[in-house]
Amino acid sequence: MTAGTPQDALEGTPAQRETSLERAAGWSFLLLAAALPWSIAPMGIAAALCAALTLAVWLRRPSRRPSTPVLWPALAWAAALALSAAFALDREASLPRLTKALFPLLVPLAATHAARPGRGRRALAVLLVSATLAATFGLVLYALHGAAWPNRARGAVGHYMTYGGQLLLWVTLAVAVLALERARRWRGLALVTALAGGLALAATFTRSAWLGLAVALATLLGLARPRWLPALAALLVLGLALAPASIRERAWSAFDPAHPTNLQRTCMWQSGLAMFRDHPLTGVGTGGIKEIYDRYMLPGATERAGHLHSVPVQILATMGLAGLAAFAWLYGSLFACAGLVPKPRSGLAAAVRLGVTALLVGFLVNGLFEWNFGDEELLYPLFTLAGVAWAARGWDAPPAPGSAR
Repeated sequence: MTAGTPQDALEGTPAQRETSLERAAGWSFLLLAAALPWSIAPMGIAAALCAALTLAVWLRRPSRRPSTPVLWPALAWAAALALSAAFALDREASLPRLTKALFPLLVPLAATHAARPGRGRRALAVLLVSATLAATFGLVLYALHGAAWPNRARGAVGHYMTYGGQLLLWVTLAVAVLALERARRWRGLALVTALAGGLALAATFTRSAWLGLAVALATLLGLARPRWLPALAALLVLGLALAPASIRERAWSAFDPAHPTNLQRTCMWQSGLAMFRDHPLTGVGTGGIKEIYDRYMLPGATERAGHLHSVPVQILATMGLAGLAAFAWLYGSLFACAGLVPKPRSGLAAAVRLGVTALLVGFLVNGLFEWNFGDEELLYPLFTLAGVAWAARGWDAPPAPGSAR
């Protein structure tokens, strides 16, 4: 049975009926959806529980295991990580990073459970509610610390950049639901999520996430509601004009090459490209970057980098051309999971696919200025949402003949 089959409609025979093990795995998937907007500990616990139960389901009923576009790209990514570790300058520090190869498994895991339309929709509702609570929690903490620059909203993850990356995903997904779903309860929930997430994202003062969200929303509206694009541009300009001076100054600083933060980023990128030139095929390895960076620091650099604040530069420096090619294939497979048609239809399934397509674009733009593909708090939701989008293809399919809901 494929991930696109409306499994909620297939309850007519014992072979198609959901077992107690599958129900337990389904509940663990809802727990994972609730954990995604928070910190790494609940995400990891929920994912491990869901993975164990889902693996047991796959072993007992192989027909429940979906086929997704990420299989071969994920294997290529794992091979590139292994190759980089084998030739790393600090092999001992690079070997533990091989666990990053497991994250693409979240795609078939999510696709398995979200293939049941009822469960997929419940998971989406749980996710939006949890994201709203996480955004509100971050705003409350920000207010308690003075609600003014240089304080920044950090949320449950404890870091403003990672928190901004999370909010970029939730706001984009919520706006997609607003754009395509007609049911009032869904639109109301999405509106609350978008407003809370947008305010929290502003309070992070994270420029790369702001830019990523702007591009994600432009992509979303360009695909679904092109006539809304001028309104989006006007809203962004008006929001910037009415924003506090600290936010306006922070936004404009993104375009100032002489800004101290921008200068340090430029130094990191130049040093990363120097690492790539010395190790073009497999890079310097994914571990021990801080010590390796010390050898490549430019004379004007003052910040000791643990990563290089750019996905393409980081991958070129640490994994070489093999890693960049594998990443491009893997990330392209996530777009294939969304599989959005040029003019999406209305409805929740179309909203999920549109939202995932747009947030993938925004995440990529964010990653030009931040090593967001290295944050596990972002990889958990990114791959999970891709799996939900793959399964959503079947949410609107007609029931199989003779089946009973």
